[in-house]
Order: sequence, then C-alpha cells, then structure tokens
Amino acid sequence: MNIYKKLAQDILLTLSAILLTACSPQDKVNPTVDVQNLRTAQCITQQSQCQFDLAGGQVQVLFTVDRIVAEQAFNMVLNYQGTPALTSVSGYLEGVNMYMGKIPLFIEEDFPNNRMNNKNLDNVKPDQINITQLKIESEFESTIESETASKQVFQAEVLVGSCSAEEMTWRIWLTFTTVEEKTYTKMLTVASYRS
Repeated sequence: MNIYKKLAQDILLTLSAILLTACSPQDKVNPTVDVQNLRTAQCITQQSQCQFDLAGGQVQVLFTVDRIVAEQAFNMVLNYQGTPALTSVSGYLEGVNMYMGKIPLFIEEDFPNNRMNNKNLDNVKPDQINITQLKIESEFESTIESETASKQVFQAEVLVGSCSAEEMTWRIWLTFTTVEEKTYTKMLTVASYRS
C-alpha cells in the first residue's frame, strides 16, 4: 500500500513540474491596463517589505488582494520611481516552509514609455479609489523630487499553489534591469492561506 502512495506522489509531482514549466506569457497585441487594480493595489499585512531603495530610486511592491489565498489569482503591482529608468523586471517565487519549485513571474510594464493613458482613468468612479493607497502613493512620490525621475508601473498576475499547511510563506525574488544594463535583485516574503 505504501508503494502505491509513493508512486501517486511521484506522478503528481512530475505532472506539477510539467505544468509549471509549460507556462508561458500570453501574447498581447494591445495590452490593456486594469486601472481599477492599480488603484486598489496595497501593501498586505503578511508582507515583509512594501517599499525598498533601488539604484537611484524606490520601488513599491503592492497586491490587489487583502490576503493571498492559494489557487486564487491576484496581481502584483510594482511602482518604480527614480533614475535610471528600468528596461525590465523579472522574477520568481518559491516556497519557504515547503519547497514547491520556482514559479516564474511574467512581469510586464503597464505604461511603456512612462506615459499613462488618462482615458483609462475616465471610467474610475471616486468611490472606487482606495484612499489608503492614494496616501501611500503620495508619500512615495514625495520622497523622490527629481524632475528627471522615471515613473514606471509593472504588473504580474500571480497564482500560488496549495500545500498541506494552513499558512504558507513564499519568497519573491525580483531582478530589475536598468537602461544602463545594471541588474539589482531584491527579495521579500508574503504569506498565503488555503482558504
């Protein structure tokens, strides 16, 4: 009986590895930004860091949920302000209290060329704007006063797996590449729950 249980676990692990490596970002001809998600993105309680220094600027790491629940998709929003501009952000997450492999993050810039399309904001009603987040954004923007500072927004859809523990800690690794071709790697942790 024990052999069959081990075999079933091995098959399940192999299938999970195949599914994770088969993931690829979807092609987007005209990417559309979910402005509502950007407006309600926030730092969550179980997050080790909300903001950190990077090169000549700062990055905010925000989430579109109050609490991360396993097997429920959410967005991670990265707000960068500083010099030099970023050309790309890549990353992955991995389980801390249970290693479940490296889950790639497909991070895309939402407003290329640092231009926010204001017509996307026309349909956002005032009562839909998260006041706490606007305060955080205001404080974040006031910390960097340079007129030449780049303001960039990156976003990734994230889905974490479920494990046997009620609470799972995840380590998120982010690598930022500047126009000067310098790379900076940062790490933070977040917690997810089975329900």
